[in-house]
Amino acid sequence: MKALINEESGIPLYYQIKEFIREKIDNGDWKSGDKIPNEVDLAKNFMVSRSTMRQAILELVNEGILTRKKGVGTFVSKPKFEGNFINFSYPEELGTKHTPISIKAIEGTSGKFKVLNLKDHENVYEIIRLRFFNEEPAAIEKSYVPVRLVPDLLENNLDGKLNDLITKKYGIKMTRYKNYIEPVLLDSYEAKVLEVEQNQPALKITKLLMTPQGTPVMLSTSIFRGDRCKLLFSSE
Repeated sequence: MKALINEESGIPLYYQIKEFIREKIDNGDWKSGDKIPNEVDLAKNFMVSRSTMRQAILELVNEGILTRKKGVGTFVSKPKFEGNFINFSYPEELGTKHTPISIKAIEGTSGKFKVLNLKDHENVYEIIRLRFFNEEPAAIEKSYVPVRLVPDLLENNLDGKLNDLITKKYGIKMTRYKNYIEPVLLDSYEAKVLEVEQNQPALKITKLLMTPQGTPVMLSTSIFRGDRCKLLFSSE
């Protein structure tokens, strides 16, 4: 393995090692669920310091390529869920399961509700749910809807897609939207709910859904696990 890295290239050794490991995974030499050699053995094989090897492994863990299990070892992660997360369009096989965390009506006084064009002291539904893909926690979803638009919304089953429910039951079509995407790090609470370690990379997608006339209907913020989800952009 020493021959696979070039100390004179100007590219950091840890980065060369990281890309070598990534290539072995992409090529199928190391498959999902495989346990990789420990840091000590890898450092000896590459003839680099353990700290260099640790940095390469840690970056792959942070990127979701590898997974560490305390007291067991380091493993190749499961394949990431792929979908059009910007439009909240996911493959049917991932299911539609949502588990409510908190559901209530609150006064929409916060500045973040400005985009909903609320009147003074107007209430909004705050619906916080855990989104599952194949029975695995994948995202924390926070949705806000003006109470005046759907006054009995909380009387419905909220385990499925909110936008589908609002369209089918209340006849409110949401064909226009604005999306905002930003990388974030999971805080302690988010990490606990998503069953991962704190400070792991995640993807935050904020979406404002509107009627064809531009009337705001729902503000939704979803925080997706970076280690299990990847964005799909397609012209098809």
